[in-house]
Formats: sequence, C-alpha cells, structure tokens
Amino acid sequence: MPDPGVRLNQLLDRFTARVRAQIESNRLFQHGIEVDDVVQEVRIRLWKALERDPNADFPASYIQKVVATTVVDSIRRAQVRAAEPMPDAEDGAAEFPDRAPEPDHAAVDAQQVAHVAACIAQLSPRRRRPLQLYLQGFQLQEIADLSGLTLDAARKLVYRGLDEVKERLRALGME
Repeated sequence: MPDPGVRLNQLLDRFTARVRAQIESNRLFQHGIEVDDVVQEVRIRLWKALERDPNADFPASYIQKVVATTVVDSIRRAQVRAAEPMPDAEDGAAEFPDRAPEPDHAAVDAQQVAHVAACIAQLSPRRRRPLQLYLQGFQLQEIADLSGLTLDAARKLVYRGLDEVKERLRALGME
C-alpha cells in the first residue's frame, strides 16, 4: 500500500503553484483570511482523501474542486466571525487590520473584473465554456475532455476566446 505522505508530496509537487494561484485569485485578504491557512487546509483535505484511498490518482480537476470548496468554507467561516461582536480592547481602542485595499483601488479592481466578465459573457457559448475552464486553471487536455472536444479544437477555442476578450477590452479602453 503506498504511503499517503509520499503520495501527498507527489500531488503537491505537481499542483502547488496552481493551488496557490487559485487561492490567491480569490482576494481572501478582504475577508481577513491568510492564503497560507487555506493552503494548509487543502493539504489536510488531500491527506484525508489519500488515507481513504491510497491508490487514488487525483486529476487537476479534483484538486481544483478541493481548493474551491476550501476557499468557500474559509469565507463562510470568516463571515460568521465577522457577525460576532468584536471584543473590547483593553485600552478602549479597537485594532483593525491595515491590509485592506484603498477604496479607490478596490473600486477600480471591481470595475475591471466586471468589464472582463461582461466581455466573456458576450462570447459565443462554444468559446465561452472552454475559456472559462482555462481561466479556472484547467489544462487544455482537461478542457477538451470536459467539453467533448479534440485537444486541437480546445486550444483554438481558448486562444481565440482570449483574443476576442482582449479586443473587446481594448475597445473599452482597457489594456
């Protein structure tokens, strides 16, 4: 029986960069969540899955699902904590994190995200789905498999979709 620790290290060697990028893309600092805490929770969940089935071969899509559910759970926990009353500071002054983004930066970021989402929504469904999967971190072969396409067709749809979104963004004055 393979050692779950060895298997976990093999998985993490393959997917660490993608896991961290997917977690960081969720801007968890807005909720007071540390990226490293979420990475650790992902490691624990993968470890438990490997203990249940040491011979499992987890594709990137499974890892992505674990990351997504971990992020959602972390945000839900943070929202519950935010609803709890703040404890009184001993000296009467409340401590607030200084890592929140400036309001003007947050507004610009939100506006840019809205423009990108609108441009993606304007794509034909045939291009939109593969592009969305690509932006979520799926590899081209996985996109092809999930969409019922050949690898070449998936590649063309993704890159043509990216080009079309870039053109639409340039037309809006965004680079």
